[in-house]
Amino acid sequence: MRSVFVALLVVGTYVAAHAQEVMSAAYTAALRSEVAILKQGVVQRKVGEADATFLRRLFPASFKQGEPLKYAWRPSGYGPQLFFAHEDRNDSHNLGEGTELFVLDPIQPDRYTVQVLFLEPIGDKTNLASFFFADVNRDGQKELLALVYAEVQEVVMLEVGSGKKEKAVGRFSHWETQVFRYAGLSRAGRPRYQPDWTPRPYLNKLRSAAEVRRALVQHQQRQKQFSTKIAK
Repeated sequence: MRSVFVALLVVGTYVAAHAQEVMSAAYTAALRSEVAILKQGVVQRKVGEADATFLRRLFPASFKQGEPLKYAWRPSGYGPQLFFAHEDRNDSHNLGEGTELFVLDPIQPDRYTVQVLFLEPIGDKTNLASFFFADVNRDGQKELLALVYAEVQEVVMLEVGSGKKEKAVGRFSHWETQVFRYAGLSRAGRPRYQPDWTPRPYLNKLRSAAEVRRALVQHQQRQKQFSTKIAK
């Protein structure tokens, strides 16, 4: 009986390892296909194809489940843009890597440009908490705001008694809001989106979209009050 159990255990381990290899190979192949699509920059949607089906067919490694966000970030006669994030945290993501945010923009009926917005890493395994849209610059054009967080290793000083302090290493959560803007059309007539590197410290260390929106409104109100005082 023991020999039979050992044999079954060996077979089970082999099957599991083989299945993992097959899944890894399939995942790698899917990623390669996605890279080719991104290099091409344009994708075709089947007539009547649902949003999730469309994305799962083209991006099986990056789009897992659920529904993409639909939002008209820029004016378009062919409908809103589609947004989804690649947040897979497996062996393909190394420490310090950020998250990718996919933007599919309709330029013709059932024809989309594809662009990836790379969220800057801020620590070990940067994650996307949420993203939303707001007119950050008050110029009539909304920006995309991505709220990201990561665990960061830091050295701190701890009191150990009698007024003495010692260095200790701890891990702390860091939160940051990254901003992207619509940058107009390329020479080929394709929409472009770029990171906005303007420093906005008042939007960092906030842990929810509601907090970020509130801080943005408060900052804009202060700016308006300051401008009014100067005008007087």
